[in-house]
Amino acid sequence: MVAVQKTGAFQVLVGKVDDILQYAIGDPLRYLANWGRLYSLWPVHLETACCVPPDTVIPGDNKPIADYRIGDEVTGAGGLVNVTQTFDREFSGQLIRIKGRGMLPFSVTPEHPILTVERRMSGGKGSYSGATLWKEAGDLTESPPVKVNGRFTYPSGRHDCLLLPRVKGSIDVTALDLKPFAKARGLNIVRGRGENPPVQFPVNGETAWMLGLYTAKGWSTENHDVSFALGHDEDALAGRVKSTIESLGYHPHVRERETSLVVRFSSSILARAMREWCGHLAEGKRIPDFILYHKDLEILKAFIRGYLEGDGNKAIDLRGPVHQRAVTTSKVLALQLQLAYARLGQFAHIKEGRKGGVSKTLGRTVRTHDAYDVSVMESEGKISDFKVMPDYIAVPIREIAAVDYSGNVMNLETSDNTYLVSNAVVHNCSVEVGAAAGARFDFERFGALEAFGSLRQCDLLIVMGTVTRKLAPRLKLIYDQMAEPKYVIAMGACAITGGLYFDSYNVLRGIDDVIPVDVYVPGCPPRAEALLQGIVLLQEKIRRSPSLSGV
Repeated sequence: MVAVQKTGAFQVLVGKVDDILQYAIGDPLRYLANWGRLYSLWPVHLETACCVPPDTVIPGDNKPIADYRIGDEVTGAGGLVNVTQTFDREFSGQLIRIKGRGMLPFSVTPEHPILTVERRMSGGKGSYSGATLWKEAGDLTESPPVKVNGRFTYPSGRHDCLLLPRVKGSIDVTALDLKPFAKARGLNIVRGRGENPPVQFPVNGETAWMLGLYTAKGWSTENHDVSFALGHDEDALAGRVKSTIESLGYHPHVRERETSLVVRFSSSILARAMREWCGHLAEGKRIPDFILYHKDLEILKAFIRGYLEGDGNKAIDLRGPVHQRAVTTSKVLALQLQLAYARLGQFAHIKEGRKGGVSKTLGRTVRTHDAYDVSVMESEGKISDFKVMPDYIAVPIREIAAVDYSGNVMNLETSDNTYLVSNAVVHNCSVEVGAAAGARFDFERFGALEAFGSLRQCDLLIVMGTVTRKLAPRLKLIYDQMAEPKYVIAMGACAITGGLYFDSYNVLRGIDDVIPVDVYVPGCPPRAEALLQGIVLLQEKIRRSPSLSGV
C-alpha cells in the first residue's frame, strides 16, 4: 500500500528517499527534459542535510561553526584542512546529544555520519572490531556502565565507540617571523635608540616550554609587556623563565609581590605575538597551531610540560592510579589538550567542572566561567574504558539522548570531507545539492529553470545517500510511477556502490541493482561541481537520444 503524501508531490528526490516519502520538506523539485534543457525548481531547504548547532566550537581556527568562512582551517581526521563551503539552514525537531566517556557532549542532526568502531563486551571484558564504520547519529548505540556488587562495569553486548583521531603532524618550522607583529614606526624608534629587537622567534623545546607556561600563568598587555605570575616558592621556575627570555635577547625582571612572584619583560612585538598565539585571558587560552600540529613530538611534549608546571597537579585515585590533572576555563584549550595527548598515544579525560555565572566573593560581584577538568592517568594499569589504536583512540559512548531544538543549524564542506566535533570525527556530506543550487555555482546558467508538476510528470530522479534493502522496493515504486522518458542520477559513493557502508548486510551495493542509472556522479561526497557536470552529461545524453535526434 502506498502512503498518501501530506502536501503536494515530489518530483526530483534528493537525499534519503524514505524520509521524503513520509514528510513534506519544502517546495517540489522537478526536471523536465526538453531538447537538452533541464527545467527545475529547487527546494528552499534540505531536511536531509547533516548539521550541528551554530554555537558548536570546531577545532582548527577554534571558533563556533557559525563564524567559519571559506578558506578557514578546521581539524579533520588527518590534520588541518581547509573549509571549501559553508551551509546554514532552518531546523525544527530533535537533535541527537552524544556523550563519549571522558569527552565533552555534542549535538548533531540525526542523519549526521559519525566515524565509529564497534566494541563487543562479554563478562566485563571488551574486544574491538578492526574496521571503522560511518554510522548516522540516530543509529548509534550506547553502553553506560552499570553497578554490579558495588563496582561499575559495562554490560555484555555490542555498542559503538567514538573515534578520537591521533592527528599527524603537518607543521615543521624552526623559527617564526615576528615582522607581522611589528609596527614600522615602533621599529624605527627602537632602532634609532641603538636597539635591535629580534624579528625571529625560535621554535625549540625551551621556547615551547615557555609558551606552555605562558598559557598557564602568563598574560600580556596589548602593546607593551609580557608577564608570568608564579608562586612565592617557585624560584627555580622563575629562574628558568628568566634564562629562556634572556636567550631570546630580552631583559626580564623578577619582582616579588604580595601574592605572587612575577617575571616581566618589555616587548611590544612579543606581547602581540603571544596574545595571538596563545590567546588572551584564562577563558581564551589555547595551544598554538605550530605547537599542536608540529611534526616533532618533543616540541609538543615540552609545551605540555610547561603548561603542567604552571597549572597542573597530581591526584591519586582511591583505587590507586595516579592522574596528572589541570583545570582550565578555556573550552578550546581543554579540547586541544585532549588532541595533544592523543598524538602522544594517551587519552585525556575531560570532565565538566563548576558552572560559570554571577556570584559574590568577599562582598564583590564577580562573573566566572565554566571550568573543565583535564586528567591523564600516569601510573601503569589496565585500561578498560578506551583503546589506543595506531590512528585513533576508541572511546565508548556513555550517553545518547534526543533533545528538542528549533533554530538554525550549520555544516561545513572541507577538503577531506571530515571535521571534528568535540574531537569526534564526523562527515560533512548531504549538502552538495544545496550548494549547486546556490548563487556560487548557479545551475540556471545551464538551463535549470523553474517548472511545476506532479510525481508522475517527473523526468529525473536523483538518488544520494544510503539505500537499504528495506528501502529498495519503495525506490523501485517511485521509479515505476515516473512517465517515460525518465532518467536517473546516482550521486555519491553510497548510491553507486554502498560507499562507507559497502560491507553492511542491509545496504545495497549500488542502486543499479534495482533501477537503471543514466549518470554516475562519484565522490564521498561529490563536490557541487561534480553534480553540475553530471547534469551537463545528462543533457548531452538527452540531445543524442534517438527520440530527439530523429534517428
